[in-house]
Amino acid sequence: MLNYWTSLLAGAAILGVAIPYVMRIRHPEQKPLAAYLIFVSVFVTAAVVLYSLLAWLALKLGLETALGHTGPALLFLVIVLLPAIALAGWQARKPPWRQRGPPD
Repeated sequence: MLNYWTSLLAGAAILGVAIPYVMRIRHPEQKPLAAYLIFVSVFVTAAVVLYSLLAWLALKLGLETALGHTGPALLFLVIVLLPAIALAGWQARKPPWRQRGPPD
């Protein structure tokens, strides 16, 4: 149960720290709130997908008992959160759409 709360606290801390990070990296033409909402939505989606897939893989490999310890659980979170942050940061840096239709 401790690792569940650790996961939630780590996610909440990242979303709080993301505010100044997104304001610094956003495209100059992108509105600050839009850039943050893009970051949050991409981050949450990527983190949930990665967490689910890696948790399923850990169960299939019989590693669920190892994830009950703090060290492997923190490593698991790093493996999940770093790609999610990278993908969300990449999306937040993109300029806003200026076309009427979808991009080509």
